[in-house]
Amino acid sequence: MRANRANWARLALIVAGFQAGTVLGGPVALAQAAPASGSAVDAAGAAAQPSSNAMVNLVRLLVAQGTITRENGDKLIAQAVREADEARAAQLAQAAPAAPTSAAPAAQVAQNTAPALAPPPSGTIRVPYVPEGVRAQIREELRSDIMKQAKAEGWASPGQAAPEWTQRIRLFGDMRVRTQSNLFSKFNSDQIPNFQAIVASGPLDLINSQIPFLDTTVNRINNLRLRLRLGAEAKVAEGIKVGVELASGNDASPVTTNANFAGGSFKRGIYLQQAFIDARPKANWKILAGRFENPFWTTEALYDNDLMFDGVASEAKFSQRLFGALDWTVRGGAFPLDFGGQNFPDTATAKQTSPQKWLFAGQLQGDLHLAGRTELTFAAGWNKFLNIVGRPSQPCAIYLGATQCSSDPTAAFFVQKGNSLSFIRRIVLDPSLPSTTVQAQPQLLGLTQRFTVIDLRGQISFPLYGENRVWLGGEYLRNIAFRRSYACRFGLAGQPVNNGGSGGSGNICDADPTKRTPYVAGNVGYSLSAELGRREPWNFGEWRAFADWRYLQSDAVLDAFNNDDFHLGGTNARGFILGAQAGLFHNTNVMLRWYSANEITGEPLAIDVVQLDLTARF
Repeated sequence: MRANRANWARLALIVAGFQAGTVLGGPVALAQAAPASGSAVDAAGAAAQPSSNAMVNLVRLLVAQGTITRENGDKLIAQAVREADEARAAQLAQAAPAAPTSAAPAAQVAQNTAPALAPPPSGTIRVPYVPEGVRAQIREELRSDIMKQAKAEGWASPGQAAPEWTQRIRLFGDMRVRTQSNLFSKFNSDQIPNFQAIVASGPLDLINSQIPFLDTTVNRINNLRLRLRLGAEAKVAEGIKVGVELASGNDASPVTTNANFAGGSFKRGIYLQQAFIDARPKANWKILAGRFENPFWTTEALYDNDLMFDGVASEAKFSQRLFGALDWTVRGGAFPLDFGGQNFPDTATAKQTSPQKWLFAGQLQGDLHLAGRTELTFAAGWNKFLNIVGRPSQPCAIYLGATQCSSDPTAAFFVQKGNSLSFIRRIVLDPSLPSTTVQAQPQLLGLTQRFTVIDLRGQISFPLYGENRVWLGGEYLRNIAFRRSYACRFGLAGQPVNNGGSGGSGNICDADPTKRTPYVAGNVGYSLSAELGRREPWNFGEWRAFADWRYLQSDAVLDAFNNDDFHLGGTNARGFILGAQAGLFHNTNVMLRWYSANEITGEPLAIDVVQLDLTARF
C-alpha cells in the first residue's frame, strides 16, 4: 500500500509542477537561479509556519494525511530542487554567447547576449518550461501505469464496490419467438405409424389397442412457439469454471427446446439444459464433464443443435504444425445414454443386469490458413453407439401375469422416424384358449441395426467484401455397422416392422427368400451447403443467406439425435433448406427458413416446413 501512496504522491507533484508552465509558490521565472536546495528542505521541515512555496505546502499536506512519511517528503523536495538546479544550469550554458569573430561586429555580440534577470523572491522555485504535448503525454503514461497497478491489486478498480464473487460470474441467455407452418403433400400416405408415440407409451397391445398414426395430410399453419434459455458461468479458479443453463420445452425431448403457445395459459416447463465443469490444464487443452453442448464439429444431419451431451469430453489443439499454416484439433468423449434398470425385473426376487447404452466418439480436425484470408477446414469423426440394438426376449408368458420380459431394457429409449425397428418381446400365448381367441400382446420396439457412424466433413471459407464471407461445405456420413442381413437374424418374429418395399409376401424375413418383401433400408447420408454474409448477424445491417441439400437413408445415423425440423425429424429423407437472416438491432435478428423434404423409400411422405424467428440475446 505504501508503493500505491508513493505513486499517487508522485502523480500529484508532477501534475502540480507542470500546470501550464507556472511556478510553484511564486511568479513564473524561466531558466533563472533558484535558492539553494537547503532552503527548500528547511521549508519542508518547518512545522508550523505556512510557506509561500506551493510544493512545500502540498508535501506538508501529504505528510499530515499520512500518505507519505516526513522523511520521504523531505526527499521529494530535495530531489525537485536538485533537478531544477540542474535544468537551470544546463539552460544557462546553452544561452551563453559565443566568442566574437573577426566577421561579427561587437553590436551583434551585444544583441546576442541575454540580459540578466533580477533575483527571484525568497522561497520561489523555478522550473524549466515544458510544452503542453509533453505534459499531456507524461500525465497519460502515469495514469496508465497507476491504473494498471490499481486494477491488479484491486484497490482502485472500477466496480470494486460490488462483492468480489460477482466479478467471477457471467450471465447470458436468449429468447426466441417462432411461427411455424407444417405443410403436407396431398399425395402422402396416411398409413405411417407414429413410432415416436409408440415408443414413448411403453408396451403397446397391438392386437387390442389402436395404433397411433402420423399426421401426413392436414396442414398446420402458424403454430406459435417460444424458446427461452438462461445460463451462467462462474470462474472457480484459474483454468476452471462451472456452467449451467436452463431451457424451456414441451417435454424432455433431447432435440428441441421449443414450448408451444396456446397451452390454455398453463405455465411452461423449464428443464436443465446444461450443467458442466470446464477445466483448462493448459492453454491448448480442455476437459468437459457433466452436461454440455456438442463438443464436435458436425452438422444437424448427425446431431441437432439443441442436443446436449452427458458425460466427459476432451479437446487438444496443436497450432502451426505444417509450414506454419495448419492447426490440428483432437477431440474425444464418452457419453452414457442409458444405464438400464437398476432393479430389473421389478416384481422378481432374482434380478438381472441390464446392458448399458453408451456413445463413444472421437474426431480429428485440421484448419489450413491460406493466402487472402482463405480458410480450409476438414474433419474425420467416429461415433460408436454401444448396446442400443433391441434384442429378442426369452419366452414371456404375459397371460400368467408377467409385466416385464427379459429384453425390455434393450427397447429404444427415444425415436423420431426412419430407423429400422423390430418387436423385441416373444410373447407366449395361453395354450388353454382356442386358437381363435384374441389374446393381449403388449409389445416394445427396439432398433434393428447397429450404429457406428463415420463422419467426414469439409468446408472452405473466403472473404466476400468487408466482414462478409462465403462458406462452401460438404459432409459424408456412413453407418459402417449396418448389415442388410441383420434384419432377419432373429427370424420372422424379429423382422423390421418398417422400411419394407413393395411386392413379396409382405414379410421381409419370409422363410422362402424368393417371397420376401424387399428391405429398402440404407446406411449412407450426405449434405452440401453454401452460406454467405456474417456467420452470426447480431447488429443492424448484418445479414446471412444459406442453402443446404441433404440426403439421409434410413439407418445412416441414429434418428433420435438429428435435426427435428427437416422432414419433421428423423431419417429416410432428402431435400433442401433455404434461408436468410438479418440483424434488426444490436443483439436482435430475424430469420426465415424453408425446409422441403421427401421420403427416399417406402410410403410417400413429402413435408414442407416454414419458420419465421425473432430472436434477442443478452
